[in-house]
Amino acid sequence: MHGVTVMTKKLQKDSKYALADADGDGIVTDEEMDRHATWIRLENEDKQADTQRMMAIVSMFVSIIGVAFLLLPVISLDRMDAISSVLSTFLIANTGIVAAYITGSALSKTKMK
Repeated sequence: MHGVTVMTKKLQKDSKYALADADGDGIVTDEEMDRHATWIRLENEDKQADTQRMMAIVSMFVSIIGVAFLLLPVISLDRMDAISSVLSTFLIANTGIVAAYITGSALSKTKMK
């Protein structure tokens, strides 16, 4: 490399950054640190996407199961009238979670293009 100085960092014993040392020489270069930071960011984004997906799936199934249960003859109409306002708020909130997930997924896919 002409005129470019590569910065290196030596690690202390049992450093938490030892994972970033790709070639195992005990020195972490800027390139290795950048690669490690990128890897950590990608892992965190993947975990976040998994969590958001699970929240949307649970919200969707709870709403479907809740409505199906209420349509069974087990619950009287008087009791259904009593909980109708709470139920409508619950269903709107769960629909909002699913809609936010779908919107977020669509937006993140358009950013990748």
